[in-house]
Amino acid sequence: RTSPGYRKLLNFCRASSRDHGFMLGWMDILCINKESSAELCESIRSMYKCYASSQVCVVYLAQMEALSDMHSDPWFTRGWTLPELLAPATVKFYNRDWEPFLQKFENDKKCSQIREQIVTATSILFNIHNAPFSRRMQMAATREVTHEEDMAYSLNRIFDVSISTAYGEGAERAFFRLLQEILK
Repeated sequence: RTSPGYRKLLNFCRASSRDHGFMLGWMDILCINKESSAELCESIRSMYKCYASSQVCVVYLAQMEALSDMHSDPWFTRGWTLPELLAPATVKFYNRDWEPFLQKFENDKKCSQIREQIVTATSILFNIHNAPFSRRMQMAATREVTHEEDMAYSLNRIFDVSISTAYGEGAERAFFRLLQEILK
C-alpha cells in the first residue's frame, strides 16, 4: 500500500471516478499479464483498438506541475505514447498531483494550448492516418522503448496492420515484419 504503483492505481481510480464518473477502469501496467506470452501478444496487438474504444484515456504526467512544462515530461518520448495519444477520441492529462491540467475541458486533445505542447514535445500529427508513410515512421523514430522490438509493435494499427510479438527477435526483424504487413 505504500509502493508508487499502488499510489498510482489509487489516484487513477480516484481521478477516474471524481472527474469522469467511472466505476471501472483499465490500466495497461496492471491489466496485462506479462507472464503469459499469448496474453501479452494479444494485448499488444489490440492495444490501439483498446485505446480507441475507451471513453477517455487518462494520462498521468508524473513530473509535471504546470501546463507550460508539459512538453518536457518523459511520457512524450515513449514509444507507447503514440497509440495512447492518437487512438482515443478523448484524452485527459493530469499533473504530478493528479489534478487535471485544464478543468474546463472535457477533452484535452481539442485544447489548442495542450495541442501546442504535444506538437512541441513530439511533432505528432493528430490526423495520423492521412499522413504519408515517411511522416508516420519519422514520428516513431526517436521514441524510447524498454524492449527494442516495441518500437515496431507500438506502431500496430498506426499503419492499419497488426503484427504478433516475438520478443527476442530484435528491432530489425520486428520492423521487417511490420514493413511486410504494410506492403501487403
